[in-house]
Amino acid sequence: MVFLAGCKPQKPNTSILIFDQIKYKLPKYDSLEYFNISPNGSKFMALYKIKDQWFAQVNESVFENFQGTLIDSFSNKPKYCFSPDSSKVGMVYHKERSHILKAAYVIENQKIPDSDTMPQWFVQINHNIYGGFDGDHMPEVKFSPDGSVFGFVYKNRGAYYIRLNDEVLGPYQKADMTFTIESHITLAIVENGFAYLNEMEAIPLNK
Repeated sequence: MVFLAGCKPQKPNTSILIFDQIKYKLPKYDSLEYFNISPNGSKFMALYKIKDQWFAQVNESVFENFQGTLIDSFSNKPKYCFSPDSSKVGMVYHKERSHILKAAYVIENQKIPDSDTMPQWFVQINHNIYGGFDGDHMPEVKFSPDGSVFGFVYKNRGAYYIRLNDEVLGPYQKADMTFTIESHITLAIVENGFAYLNEMEAIPLNK
């Protein structure tokens, strides 16, 4: 790189100005874990902790389903993502198993299955909650490019299932899914000794 004496820096041809501002109130929290903006810039998401309770806030909406339910370690904090059109937020989090379930095994003098000793996974799409699912497979929420369809793979009683909006496919030995850039859905499943790749097109009735 060569610097020329007396060379003046070129003036930028653009300037950055704040022309609009919207303010949202956040409570007095003990820690702020995540803070991100949605793809279209219309929403933010903040995940914060007050004492031993977790809260997720999207603009003025506060989700309180996390209170007292999460394992307090970085790897098990809630995971979340926005849909490409920013109309939906998907959250994935742990909840401890019910003590009533554990007591039922003790009363029946039965060994508690390993799957019933782990915390359960829950998936939340806006205000709709799905779960609990087996604790040894963390679901990952995915959205179609236009945001009209969400999907995730979950494990229940050792079998894998795929949820696409209100539709549930399965059970399978293994499963995965993704959305293509053309908004098609590709499913990868293992069933009866064969691996399958299935492509389908979603025609949502509503968002």
